[in-house]
Amino acid sequence: MSHQAKRTATCLLFMGAALLCNSPARAGAESQDPIKLAINEWQGQHVTTYLAGETLKRLGYKVEYLTAGYLPQIEGVMDGDITATLELWEHTIQGNFDRAIASGKAEDLGSTGFMSKEGWIYPAYLEEVCPGLPDYKALNDCAQKLATAETFPQGRLLDYPADYGPDNDKRVAALGLNFKVVPPGSDGAAAAEFAAAVAAHKPILMMLCSPHWLLAKFHPKMVKLPESRPECYTDPKWGPNPDATHDCGWPNGWVKKLGWVGMKDKWPGAYRVLKEFSISAEQQDALSLEVEEKKIPIEEAANKWLDGHPDILAKWLAAAK
Repeated sequence: MSHQAKRTATCLLFMGAALLCNSPARAGAESQDPIKLAINEWQGQHVTTYLAGETLKRLGYKVEYLTAGYLPQIEGVMDGDITATLELWEHTIQGNFDRAIASGKAEDLGSTGFMSKEGWIYPAYLEEVCPGLPDYKALNDCAQKLATAETFPQGRLLDYPADYGPDNDKRVAALGLNFKVVPPGSDGAAAAEFAAAVAAHKPILMMLCSPHWLLAKFHPKMVKLPESRPECYTDPKWGPNPDATHDCGWPNGWVKKLGWVGMKDKWPGAYRVLKEFSISAEQQDALSLEVEEKKIPIEEAANKWLDGHPDILAKWLAAAK
């Protein structure tokens, strides 16, 4: 690190310390009731949420991490039982997100910092037994090579957990694929299965979203599906199957934060921090992978990251003013 960079980092640390000492929460001007942040089941969301929550703790706020289902959490935010949830994906939750905003009980806290990307992933060596990949039409030729005892003679697509509200059953049917969609028990279980398949050099096809630590570790390839358009979900005549909707891939979409509408009055400094808070997909992937490989407790990993990024931390702390 250059002399100038060291001076800059030192100044930022002093700024953060000054803000911490003079924050409204420490001055007692705001409620000391706990701010409750939703924890969903995938590790990337844990990284996002703990980075935000540990930042709030440094400002003197009490923070609780509350396990919540992906869809049920919307009601929790509207009721005020959950103060905020920090990683909502457009494709899987837009209708419920819009409903929460329209109710007047929840507020859009802005972008989490990255766009979503979703699709069917596979290890590169799968192309050895399915040479037409990444074109989706090649999947039927190797369906039995991707079959399991529960799906044979159909191939197996390891889907999102059922809690995410996936629609791959419609997509598989619309594209005429001889595959059975099988949901895992959790995102962690699906990730563990993909990792085990790679270690054993076995075929596997799985639904995954980006960002995710699996992408940083294994660099899988993605099946090429017909381009996503809004008409794909409403007009059967659009796309390769004139008799069905969902005959396309997924749109890239927003990832947003949602907060209880009373937050800005009860914890105005924390509200401003969560509005300002954002991270990149690359930042999340790198920290998620470190947690996964080193088995570091997420709270410890988040604080280590904050200490190592004083410029970003200072920006978030400054938002509390």
